[in-house]
Amino acid sequence: MLNKVKARFLIGVGGLIAVSFMVMIGYTIGSQTISKQRENQIRAEANKLVSKKKQEERATVLSDELVKEFLTQYFTKVQMGENNTRIKPYMTDSAFSEEEASQNKAINQVYKDYMLDYRFESASIYVNTESHVALAEVSYQVTYVSDLSEQQQRTTQTETKTIMLSYSKVSDKLLVNQLTIWNGKLEDMKEATDGANSSIPTIQGTTTSENN
Repeated sequence: MLNKVKARFLIGVGGLIAVSFMVMIGYTIGSQTISKQRENQIRAEANKLVSKKKQEERATVLSDELVKEFLTQYFTKVQMGENNTRIKPYMTDSAFSEEEASQNKAINQVYKDYMLDYRFESASIYVNTESHVALAEVSYQVTYVSDLSEQQQRTTQTETKTIMLSYSKVSDKLLVNQLTIWNGKLEDMKEATDGANSSIPTIQGTTTSENN
């Protein structure tokens, strides 16, 4: 009888120890899981802060990437004016107003429906971070239509333009404040123009990038 009581006692103690052990393991695993989740949360928040800081710095420092973003939007459009809502966030109010005024000139309106499907291809970009000025030689595709009839003929070809962008800081962002465009390649235009009288400026202290 005594042995049975001892056996039951030992079984009960053993069961209690086993349950306690399982509870302890469960608590440890749970704590580790919570700790891991907390660690992941902290890392995610840290990455967000770093990303936000980089975006803020990127918006205030003129770079070839920032210039390329604008050029891509500017030279990609169904027809002249179709991309206005996309380029407006990159420009000051005065620069955007000048762009709209240029689009509304009679000569540009005449050819508007005959030049379609503009597609940005590539750009050689020269940036002066001190003066906030950029020069770019841009290649893009455009489709010319012979007339507005259903039997119109379409011809797609690659065009090249040289563009100068002057940026101004507005509310901690760099926006295009002045835009000047010339037909042709930058190198050809400089060779064809006398250096002293050239309308194409020379940008000192530049960084250069070829973007596709």
